[in-house]
Amino acid sequence: MSLDGATQQSVGPAQLGSFKCEHAGCIAPPFQTQYLLNSHANVHSQNRPHYCPVPNCPRGEGGKGFKRKNEMIRHGLVHDSPGYVCPFCPDREHKYPRPDNLQRHVRVHHVDKDKDDPALREVLAQRPEGGNRGRRRRAGAPQ
Repeated sequence: MSLDGATQQSVGPAQLGSFKCEHAGCIAPPFQTQYLLNSHANVHSQNRPHYCPVPNCPRGEGGKGFKRKNEMIRHGLVHDSPGYVCPFCPDREHKYPRPDNLQRHVRVHHVDKDKDDPALREVLAQRPEGGNRGRRRRAGAPQ
């Protein structure tokens, strides 16, 4: 059965990862379910079915969109972000929407600074409203 170059291979039921992508040149390991294989197939197409729900966002409906839902969800953090300002840049103009963006900036542009520097930790301690840091919790799970 083929879907955008992805096919299911018949492998014994006891073997995990029996759904292999057959797109030319793809080196992804086999997937455990057809759903995951189908989701992966989007990386080989121009299809971008997930759009940011924020009005006028360039990644919204009619804009660029995302190939994967998790990328759209992560993008949503840029709209809720307090902005993470680099404490080491003298002009204080380097502001990032996500903490990992600031951490990458510091790693690349401030190689003399430690990732545990108190000034950096203070900026990274900021949390958008809700403070769940992008983690979803199951209903009824202990907090």
